[in-house]
Order: sequence, then C-alpha cells, then structure tokens
Amino acid sequence: MSSTPGSQQRPQPDPERRTCLRNTLKCTAVALALPTVAVPARAQGGRVRLVIPFSAGATSDLLARPIMEALQRELGQDIVIDNKPGAGGLMGAAEVARATPDGLTLAWGTVSNHAIAPSLYPNPPYDPLRDFTPIILLCSVPHVVMVHPSVPATTLVELVALLRREPGRWDYASSGNGTLSHLVAESFKAATGTHSVHIPYRSSAQGLPDFLAGRVGLMFDTAVVSRGPVADGRARALAVTSAVRSSQLLNVPTVGESGVPELRGFEASGWFGVYGPPGLPTALVQRLNAALNKVIALPEVKRALEQTGATVLGGTPEAFAAHNRREVARWGGLVRQLNLRVE
Repeated sequence: MSSTPGSQQRPQPDPERRTCLRNTLKCTAVALALPTVAVPARAQGGRVRLVIPFSAGATSDLLARPIMEALQRELGQDIVIDNKPGAGGLMGAAEVARATPDGLTLAWGTVSNHAIAPSLYPNPPYDPLRDFTPIILLCSVPHVVMVHPSVPATTLVELVALLRREPGRWDYASSGNGTLSHLVAESFKAATGTHSVHIPYRSSAQGLPDFLAGRVGLMFDTAVVSRGPVADGRARALAVTSAVRSSQLLNVPTVGESGVPELRGFEASGWFGVYGPPGLPTALVQRLNAALNKVIALPEVKRALEQTGATVLGGTPEAFAAHNRREVARWGGLVRQLNLRVE
C-alpha cells in the first residue's frame, strides 16, 4: 500500500503479533473478554453484536467496553464485541452496512472509518452517509504529538526545526492508513513543510511497542494510547491536537499554543459513536439512543471514559448525522487537497 507522495511504505511487523499495551492499557485476553449479563432479552430479542473495526486493545476497543457493559445491563440484552480490523476500519464497517436492520448488528464508528478512509481508498465498500443509520455520538479524544526520548526535541518548535534540518530521517508510526493518526501527521507535515516517513500498523497496539523501543521516532496517537507512556517517561508529549488542553495531560500545550506560527488554529480530535445498518427502524434508533445517552451519563462510565482523556458527548441521532456530514466534508477535502491515496 502507499499513502502520500514521497512517503515510503516499509514492511509492517508481523500482523499476528498481539503485544498488549502496558500501564494505562494493561490488557490481557481475559480482561478483554466482555462479560455478559444473564438476563432475558427484551424487545427484538437476541444477542447484540457490536462490530469494532479495530484491534482489541486499540483506543476504540478500550472506550467501547465500559459503555457496552453498562448498555447490556440497561437493555437487558447480551452484547458481544466483535473486533474486525483492517483497511482503516473499512472492513468491519462494511459488514454492518450489509447487515439486516434488526438492531442486532451495530457498528462502532470513528472519524477514521466514517469520514477519512472512504475518501482515501479507491472503490470504498460503502458510502459513510448513505449506508448507515447514525444512533449517537458518544465521546471525543484528542491526539498527542509524541516523540521517543531519543529524539532531540522537547518542544513542538524544536521538533519542527529538527524535521526541517533532517528531512526523512525521523519515521512516524500510525494506527493504519486512513486513520486519524495518519491524517493528523500528514496535516502537520503539510502545514510545517516537513517530511517524515509514514510507517502504518494495523492498530496502535501493534505500533506502540516499536515506538517505545525507539525503532520509530514519532507517533501521533490518541490520549488514550499516549497517557501511560508519557506518564512513566517512555515517551515525551509535545502537544495535544484539541482546541483546549486535555484534563489528563494538563502540562502539555495544545498544538495551537505551542509557538509554531504555521500551526495556529490547528485542531483535530477523534470521535466515536454507534451506527446501525441502513434502514434501521426509528423506534429502535430512539431506544438505543436513549439507552446510550443514559449509560454514558452514569458516574462510573463517565469516570472511566474521562480517565482515559475522553470527553463525553451524547445527543440526538439527528445531531450525530449532521456532525458526520461536516466531518466527511472536512476530511474528504483534506485528502483531496493533500492528494493522499492508499492502494
């Protein structure tokens, strides 16, 4: 696969490797298994399958699990999480786009697979606006510009100067072609006139070990992924990509306030929501929306999300649909402007 003009793709690590993230992520196969609640199913009945189009241990997976545990208690239905990574989230989402609209198959959607990847890949398997039913926008998470401690830059100004002095020397890891971590890095490069080689992984869980080992110097990833390594000194955070500072990284400036003139006003946060297949009945949409709004307001769920650096959102299906339209226009426009393409 190829990404940007002038960017070289290198062989990815063994895709079968499943290295669990340490500290903040602390995942094991057992911990990642979502327990089910042994109560009778209501309404349409049956077990609900939530397709997450990213790997176990990735940001989406870690955010979804506390929400889904609470949702199955609220609905009185078993919910299982089905991780289907690949192609910037396109593969898993496409499965839901083809599913029966009975409320038993749902998609975990992100800016990556519902606003970026469909513009980045040729012949995408779905239209992000036409082929899904928006249910709720759940939360948002800023990205963090991180460097390995071996990189001689302690501020964003120093990093830009370093990349300009040594173009192409410092690689950056992303969670995959077409993901927000990829687009944030490419936006950063375009704005600053710098060059670094893109090394795409299948997920953050696979890219982070290489970054922490110093085999890749830079990483633009979510606060969920970044917080642990930054806290224990295995990575250095230079800036967050949100409009305001992260509550979990208060000492880290925003990109806009970091002193790089070309990056004033720079803002890009990941967002996460739930979709159904096209044609999902309005009654089911409203039922799921009400339940999820209730669940993310629960103190224990809100606390779990905020501790990762996420901001809890919520709202109506109509507001989520409007948000999705704006994001498709924004990121699709950027993909075309930067002439990005993944084959």
